[in-house]
Amino acid sequence: MNRFFLPLSAFQGDEIHFPPDISAQIARVLRLSETENVLVLDDLGSAFEVQLETISARETRGRIIRRFAAGNEPRTRLILQVCLTQREKFEWILQKGTELGVSAFMPVLTSRTLVQRVEEVSAKMERWQKILKEAAEQSGRGRIPQMLHPMRISNAIISNASSLEIVLNVDESHRSLKQILDENPGFSEIRMLIGPEGGFSDDEIQVAKTAGYTSASLGPRVLRMETAAIAAVVIVMAQRGEMERSSD
Repeated sequence: MNRFFLPLSAFQGDEIHFPPDISAQIARVLRLSETENVLVLDDLGSAFEVQLETISARETRGRIIRRFAAGNEPRTRLILQVCLTQREKFEWILQKGTELGVSAFMPVLTSRTLVQRVEEVSAKMERWQKILKEAAEQSGRGRIPQMLHPMRISNAIISNASSLEIVLNVDESHRSLKQILDENPGFSEIRMLIGPEGGFSDDEIQVAKTAGYTSASLGPRVLRMETAAIAAVVIVMAQRGEMERSSD
């Protein structure tokens, strides 16, 4: 069943008024028919089975026939603080991270990122939001991951007592990511900082450690930053049991 995240303005009682862009997708791309059912999500935790009643490229309408909890969201809230890189790599991380269950993404600027001005990043937020929405729909997520405001690393690494904070460090030789996760099973929120090409500077690693981040290794091989980001997400989700199907 086709899935669509819709703004709250689309919900009018038991009727759903699909926005023009999604109406065009339904009519011209998916070529759905009247009386077919689709799944609509409000990004607040609810899902609605909707029967299409009128279809046009300008406005499609449907009626809610069933409401239920959206589900498919991980119990672990994983916030991925990703240092900016080339557009294709960064957007690939957004897409694959969403598919794997990342709850929020934060673009981070460091001394070695290709982009050095927050203003340059802000202009891309709308595109990134669209990527997250499409990936969430495709992968069956119940919520769209948050796209947090871009920050310089000095502002991004604020410690929070309720979360486990980890920085992936290519020079870490003692503690693996899995070991750190095993030692800290009680945290429902994990904040993970992923470095740029060339890694973090020594000063940046020290600042992160001082703020309460634990330095973690992904093993003996040097990984590309996009590989490291997705490998780390998989390790977190597997260790927390988020890769298993629910028995409910």
